[in-house]
Amino acid sequence: MTTRWWRWPWRALAALLAIIVVWVFGNGVHMLWREDQAHDRTAPGRGRWVTANDVQLHVTEQGPVDGPRLVLVAGTGAWGGTWASNVDAMQAAGWRVVTIDLPPFGFSSRPADRNYSRHAQAQRLIAALRSLGSTPVVLLGHSYGGGPAAEAAMLEPALIRHLILVDAAIGLRSTSDADCAAHSEALTLLAWRPLRSLAVANTATQPLLTARLLERFVARKEAVTPQRAALYAMPNQVRGTSAAIGDWAYQFATSCESARSQSASGFAVLRMPLTLLWGELDDITPPAQARAIAAAAPGSRLVMLPAVGHIPQIEDPALFDRELGTVLAGIR
Repeated sequence: MTTRWWRWPWRALAALLAIIVVWVFGNGVHMLWREDQAHDRTAPGRGRWVTANDVQLHVTEQGPVDGPRLVLVAGTGAWGGTWASNVDAMQAAGWRVVTIDLPPFGFSSRPADRNYSRHAQAQRLIAALRSLGSTPVVLLGHSYGGGPAAEAAMLEPALIRHLILVDAAIGLRSTSDADCAAHSEALTLLAWRPLRSLAVANTATQPLLTARLLERFVARKEAVTPQRAALYAMPNQVRGTSAAIGDWAYQFATSCESARSQSASGFAVLRMPLTLLWGELDDITPPAQARAIAAAAPGSRLVMLPAVGHIPQIEDPALFDRELGTVLAGIR
């Protein structure tokens, strides 16, 4: 009787492990099934494609044709369509609103060499800005998109008349910082591409987890509605999405890059006005980071947005639109 009693925990453990294995590898099979669309056949119809060095960028333009251009670069997991709650207000103020999907997010193609460094992304962004004409634009980068936006502004200042960073993931480094952090065993394991693709398929691109993951980035959880989660998940049907996001995440975690925009000296010589819009409850890129950037950039302006977190444009669209509108009115 005692022997039988001890069998039950082991049987329960075996059953649990079997469920986990089925779930993990089932998601891998599902990944191949759901990520089956070519990037240029899946994107919403109003977008167009811009050749930017080694990729085809998905770009949209809305608003008055003769209006000044406001270029929006979204953050991690986001794309041009996730600005849907804000574009109408920008257009109504007379701006020609341009959205650019930086790979691996959105509907842009992915680089064959899997290079998602800040410098490479900035060069792609610069190519897209050049395609818009010779008139300098207002460039806004949110979260992860803030790094390439700031880098582009430092590399090609003539293309940008005003830089706006919204809860940007800049990652300022001091001269005392080590060049490279030691890689953990987990990252070493994830160097194997099939494994990290499977890990992403079970988390970041798993449809059942989209809302839960998005909630981790906001202070106002009620902002993550089923409709908004579905909007964020739209590009996940593009072929190779899980693998591409895995490539990006691995490079992001292990990179030893030292970009201009990671240095306070880069912001000290910024050649255009800089405005920072920041959620006061942001725990992804905390307000201390905003203050550090503002201190590094003489003449910059920091606007704190009350009661919102890392994605203020969806947490309180009215607040965000009002504060951004004030900034844009000063530029006009």
